[in-house]
Amino acid sequence: MTAFAVACLALACAWRAMLVLSDDRRIRRPAVYRPGLDWTGAHELAPRRRWAWAGLTAALCLVPAMAAPAPWAQAVVILAAGTLIAWILRDRILHPARYTSVCIAVLALAVALAQTSPPAAGTAASFFAAQLYIVAGLRKLRSPQFMSGRVILHNFAYGTFQSLGGNHEFIPIPRPAEVLSSRTFPAACRTAALLTALVEPALGLGATGLMPPPLLIGLAIPVHLGFLLISPYRIVPFTAAALGLLTLSTLHPLIPLGLPS
Repeated sequence: MTAFAVACLALACAWRAMLVLSDDRRIRRPAVYRPGLDWTGAHELAPRRRWAWAGLTAALCLVPAMAAPAPWAQAVVILAAGTLIAWILRDRILHPARYTSVCIAVLALAVALAQTSPPAAGTAASFFAAQLYIVAGLRKLRSPQFMSGRVILHNFAYGTFQSLGGNHEFIPIPRPAEVLSSRTFPAACRTAALLTALVEPALGLGATGLMPPPLLIGLAIPVHLGFLLISPYRIVPFTAAALGLLTLSTLHPLIPLGLPS
């Protein structure tokens, strides 16, 4: 379980760092406009690029650490996790990002804890994974826009038109005009929205120990694969970090803490 979580952390951080570096190469101009951050010059993007290299290096160090002898592996993982936490905290200042940053930072903390105290790591991962999924599910249930299926429909429409325009970050849909204009597609989006809003709180409760680990992971994988359909290029870090948290939560979930041994 711990090795899988370390692999998820390495994938999430390496992918995110490469996204930062790729975006930096793509938009490196005298000034670019970033929503919510006004006009940003190249000199303001430079710190984010430097920190991304540090994050990528730390993420790559996690890979050989999984095969190294125990004392060295633990030291490397703890050092790399600390570097990744520092990078994520710094990157949040340079580029605000909510769920992905929180997931990666918490996973890095839990992975570091797992090197010395797996029960503490499992408890921390269980708490944060439960909070993540339950809050996300409740927010969706309370959102008329999401429950109507419009959010999913609009995201698919946006991705479709982006792919038609040559943006390779989105999955092209065969015969997009027919699909988006069909009567069954909005109904499918409403069904997907309902299932997502119900499954996410279930995953949160499962992370507390109310669900067997195989069922928990088996339910989480198709949910996150569905998320990847909307934006496969950008959601990989969040998917990897969330799956890593869920995996670590099975080490020592919250609910068994109050049960007699």
